[in-house]
Amino acid sequence: MVMPTGGPLRRRDRSNPAQVSPRLTSDEYGDRIDHKPSMKASATQRRRSRNAGLWIDFATAATATLVILVAVMSGSMDQSNTTLVVMGFDPDRAQLITSLLLGAIAAAAATLATGRSRLAAILGFGGAGLLFGGTFAAETGGALGATGVDGAFDPGGWLLTLLTLVVSGVVSGWAGAALASVARPSILPVFIVLRDAAVQRHVEPRALRRPLGVVLVLILLVVTVPAFGDLVNYAPDSIMRRGAAPQDVAAVTPVPLVATDSPSDSPSVAPSSDASPTSAPPSQMATASPPARPWLAWLPTGAGRVTTTNMAAPWKGGTASAVDVTIYTPPGYDAGGSRRYPVLYEAPTGYHLWDGATNVKSALDTLIDSGSIPATIVVFIDSSGGPYPSTECADSFDRREWFDTFVGKTVVGWVDGHYKTIAEPATRAIVGMSEGGYCAAILALHHPTVFGTSISFSGYFQAGAVGGDSPAPFGGNKALIAADSPTVVAGQLDRAARNRLYFIVIAKPDQPGYGPDASTFDKELAADGYPYQSVAVTVPHGWPQVREYFPGAVETWAAREVATGVF
Repeated sequence: MVMPTGGPLRRRDRSNPAQVSPRLTSDEYGDRIDHKPSMKASATQRRRSRNAGLWIDFATAATATLVILVAVMSGSMDQSNTTLVVMGFDPDRAQLITSLLLGAIAAAAATLATGRSRLAAILGFGGAGLLFGGTFAAETGGALGATGVDGAFDPGGWLLTLLTLVVSGVVSGWAGAALASVARPSILPVFIVLRDAAVQRHVEPRALRRPLGVVLVLILLVVTVPAFGDLVNYAPDSIMRRGAAPQDVAAVTPVPLVATDSPSDSPSVAPSSDASPTSAPPSQMATASPPARPWLAWLPTGAGRVTTTNMAAPWKGGTASAVDVTIYTPPGYDAGGSRRYPVLYEAPTGYHLWDGATNVKSALDTLIDSGSIPATIVVFIDSSGGPYPSTECADSFDRREWFDTFVGKTVVGWVDGHYKTIAEPATRAIVGMSEGGYCAAILALHHPTVFGTSISFSGYFQAGAVGGDSPAPFGGNKALIAADSPTVVAGQLDRAARNRLYFIVIAKPDQPGYGPDASTFDKELAADGYPYQSVAVTVPHGWPQVREYFPGAVETWAAREVATGVF
C-alpha cells in the first residue's frame, strides 16, 4: 500500500538539507520577520533590501536615542542620581550606575523594536559613554591637577580606569540587548496574532494563549518593578508600613522627649549631667518626667494636607527651570482662625522621597493628633535638576546656583507671606538626612536670624566631604570649602547667635564617616558654647534611621520651643 505523498505519516528526510529548517540567530530572526530578501534576489530587490536594512538600522538608532533623551529630559536620570546619593553613593558613582543602567535599557528597547541586537548593544554602550563622559572628563582634570596630599596623576591608573569603564559599558549594552533578544521571539508573535485579529475580526482561542501570557508578565512587571525600587531605595519593609491613619490622643502613649545638653547660660530645658551623647531606642530617649505641652489646650484632630508649588529654580542651566516646594499644613489649619504655626523646613530632598521612605505625612498627623508636638507646617524643598548633582545647599563659586540664599531667604519669605506662620527664628527648624544633614547645619549657621534649630540625621560637617561632585559648587577651592564647613563656621558666630541656635545631631557612632564626623562637630559645638543634643543611635545612615528617630527629634524641638517661651 502506497501512502499519499502529502499524508500525515510522511517524515522529513533529514539527510536532505533542503528539508531541514536552520536554527536562526536573533538578528536573522528579526530579518526573517522583516521579510529580508534572499541572496538570489534581483539587483532591484537587493537594492531595496539594502535600503530597508538602512531604515531598520536608522530605526534602531532612533529608538536607543529616544530612550536616552526621554530619560534625560524627563528628569528620570536626575531622580535616579538623587535616589542613589540618598542611599549613600557619592554623585559620581551615582552617575556611573545610572549611565550604565540607561545604556542597557536603550540597548534592550532598540533590540525589541528592530531585532538588530549587535547594533543595539553598540548604541547602548555609546549612550552610557555619552552620559558618563562629562563626569569622567571632570575627574580626569582633577587627577591631572592633583598635587601633594591630594596625590599625583598616574597614567597607568588612568588607562586602567578607562579600560574598565569601556568594558563595563560594553557589558551593559550587551546585557540589555541579549535579554531583549531572548524575549523578542516570544513577543513578536503576539503582535502578529493581534494584527490578524484586527484584520480578520476573528482569532482562534488557542492562539490567544501567548498574548495573554505576555500581558500577564507585563502586568506583573508594571506592579512589581516600582515596588522593588521602593524596597531598594528606602528599606525592604517600607511598603509594609504605608497608609497608617492618624491616631487620637487617647490611643497613643506619648513618646517622652529627649533631654538637651546646653551651656548653663543658654535658655533651654534642664541640661544632662555630662556632654556625652544620648544612646537609647527612640521610645526610651526620655527625661525623668514628660515636659509641659501647652498646645494640648488647642489640640487639633484629623489629617493634614499636602500641596506642591513650583518656584523659579535658583540656578542657571541644569535640566529644570523650576523646583518643587511641597508644604504640609497640619490638622485644623484649613478650619480658619487666627492661630499661627511653627515651621519645619527640609532640604534638599523632595517630599516624594521623604514620604515614600518614612511615611512622614502619616507620622506628622499622628504626632500632632496625639499632642506629642504642636500643630506644625512642614516645607520640603527639592534640589533636583540643578547644574550640580550635589548642591551642598550652597551659593556656588561661579554664581550659577544660589541654593543657600533660596532656602534661607526666598522660600522662608514666601512661606511667611502665604501661610499663617510664627515668623520668628525660635519657631523655625531645618532638618535633613545625609547631604540634608550637612545642609541643616550650614544653613542654620549661615542664617542664625532665620532658623533657630538644626536637626541632622547622619550628616557630614565638612563641605565636599563625600567626594565625587560634592566639592564642585565650591570650585574645589579649599578656602571656599572651609567657609561652608559647619565645623569651621560654628566658631565664627558671635555669642548672641550661638545662644539662639540649637543643634540636634543624630548618628551611629561606629559608622565609618558619619559617626566620627558627628563626634567632631559635637566637640566643636561644646567648645563654642552652643546648646545642642547629640544622639547616638543604633540604626545606620539611611531612611530607616530617619523613620525611627524623626518623632523623637521633632519632639525635642518642641521641648526647645517650650523652653524658649514660644508656647
